[in-house]
Amino acid sequence: MTWRQFLVLAVVVSLFPTAAHASCGSEQCPIDLGLPWEHSVFTFDLSQQYIDQDQPRVGTHDVAVGAIPSPEDEVRTLNRISTARGVYRPTALWSIAASLPFVSRYHEHIHNEVGLPPERQRWSYDGVGDLQVQATRLFGGAQPQGVRYSLTAGLKAPTGLTEVPTDNGEQPEPPARPGDGAWSFLAGAGVEWRVSAKMPGGAYGSLPIRLSAQGRANGRGTEDYRVGSEAQLHLGSDYPLTRAVGIGLSADARVRAKDDVGLTDAEPGNTGGSWVYLSPGFRISPRGGTALYGGVQLPVYRRINGINIVSDRNFYAGLTRAF
Repeated sequence: MTWRQFLVLAVVVSLFPTAAHASCGSEQCPIDLGLPWEHSVFTFDLSQQYIDQDQPRVGTHDVAVGAIPSPEDEVRTLNRISTARGVYRPTALWSIAASLPFVSRYHEHIHNEVGLPPERQRWSYDGVGDLQVQATRLFGGAQPQGVRYSLTAGLKAPTGLTEVPTDNGEQPEPPARPGDGAWSFLAGAGVEWRVSAKMPGGAYGSLPIRLSAQGRANGRGTEDYRVGSEAQLHLGSDYPLTRAVGIGLSADARVRAKDDVGLTDAEPGNTGGSWVYLSPGFRISPRGGTALYGGVQLPVYRRINGINIVSDRNFYAGLTRAF
């Protein structure tokens, strides 16, 4: 494995999970996986995320459902997201990557209308999400240790399912559906330091330290809804226990502006906020070109605009194979 291959994957993977926190609580893990890979022109990755958002929060404090009067009191959003990713590397300095998620989601909230009793609404649906494509350019020398840099640019296309089964004739807000019907544009930059580290058995392996920043601007989608712009910052590293097993830790921060709710009756004051996570994980490479990985994402800071629902932990796992 060369440093160029490692850096391509580290930067590309760290950008893939960027997604919007809708007012209905739909989300993905903003995490830098930093997976190593075998020398290959093409790499395929299949991952699974499990995120159960069932805790209402105001600012930095947990509260009860309906703590702030609102047309809709969010109760729970359960996200199961399977994502297929492909990375094509035509040269040592360039890579092109594409990802397509399949979303399985349950959402529940209480609809409050003046003069009528509260109505509990539930949705359960599955569907293909929005396709994301991006290109990465690497800069730096070919030595195994040292500093390497990268720049990334890409877009998200409105390919996902924008209509789901209704509850009493109503659908959840556009960002909570598998596809939000909008084009989005993203850009990022990354730097990686690689140093030699002594493994428990006495041999030496490579210890990467990755730092990357990304930004996303979202267009208007279904019902003229625009998800707020977003910025992310990732700092991560992986320690090699053996040649085939490693443990990692990632610190991931996200800041998102409030949404423009367009033609919907959503409350923009209940969207956006700031999040910081710590994500311990593991990697197992049982054979050349294959890597198994997994971990848990733990929130250490969450500041929510208005009131919204959050999860206490997020889980992820996946398989990477180089061809």
